[in-house]
Amino acid sequence: MKLLGTIKVSSTAIGMVILLTACGTSNTATTSTTAGSTSTTTTSTSTSTTGGTPPTESTKANNQTDKVTQAMSWFAQPEMGGHYAAQVAHFYEKAGLDVTLQQGGPQVSNIQLVASGKVQFAMANADEVVLARKEGIPVKVIYANLQTNPQNLIYHKDSGIKKIEDLNGRKVYTAVGFPFWQYISYKYKLDKVQVQNYTGSLAGFSADKDSITQGFATNEPYVLKKQGVDVAWFLNADLGYNPYGNVVITTDDFIKKNPDLIKRYLKATTEGWDYYYAHADEVNNALNGVNKDYDVDHLKDAQAVAKDFIFGGDAKTHGVGYMSEDRWKTLVSQMKEAGMIKDDIPVKDLYTNEFLMAK
Repeated sequence: MKLLGTIKVSSTAIGMVILLTACGTSNTATTSTTAGSTSTTTTSTSTSTTGGTPPTESTKANNQTDKVTQAMSWFAQPEMGGHYAAQVAHFYEKAGLDVTLQQGGPQVSNIQLVASGKVQFAMANADEVVLARKEGIPVKVIYANLQTNPQNLIYHKDSGIKKIEDLNGRKVYTAVGFPFWQYISYKYKLDKVQVQNYTGSLAGFSADKDSITQGFATNEPYVLKKQGVDVAWFLNADLGYNPYGNVVITTDDFIKKNPDLIKRYLKATTEGWDYYYAHADEVNNALNGVNKDYDVDHLKDAQAVAKDFIFGGDAKTHGVGYMSEDRWKTLVSQMKEAGMIKDDIPVKDLYTNEFLMAK
């Protein structure tokens, strides 16, 4: 079992979207944890487990462990805790899998990594997958870690902001091309906003009480509170834009060739989510071992915030990872309405629930 630090790849249009949807003000950790021990690793462009020929079902038939790599959406944190818990509890190992969990970070394009075969699984936002399919990139979602997306718009409590339209005339720190901003600014006619380039730093926002910044409900509010900054926020999902978050993607070809492997991987991951919330301290300590910049108190706070994002919504009835056709159709319609795509994309090309555990 391996947990790796960041890797870097060249930027493209899809790569920029991946970068822009990363979690706010995090971190520069490049630590690696194996079997409970922690060691420092250097950033590299490849590892022995990410290249080469993808595993096939014949591997399992020969009583060999299937080696796969899961690229995360950002540095290790509770929104991906089920995966780390599955390693801590050896669920992947018991499923006949040798899984490397590879942290994400700046300039990492998970769409590229999966499409090129450098990793077998990766995390993304559902809207990134729509954009990838628009470009003809054959990636598909097989699991949704987050039923509710934690993306939010944060403002100072004493700014006078009461409703989303109050953002007009103010500075908003957001990344250019961010899908959620494209939709929300279109829907709420935020045409008088002074858009500021979002870099991940909260300094500009903290210094200007009339400004707004993008963020994640699990991250920036905690960081700002620790800094003595009193904030409130609009959750993008409450504003009507809620793409599934931290979805697990792979390629059409990998799905065709490895259905049993995928079932075993997702079953172990789902078991990992239950384990995480039953053994929070153990898993949070493991996360902290991988990502030292995310302290244990922050991990506990983020885990509590994330719980309903993971287990709520349709997951209450169908189990963690489930996705609905209506949600995907709504997302495609919204992205088309806001001009992000021109033509409808069949939802069957975007996701599948066929590998999920029955609840």
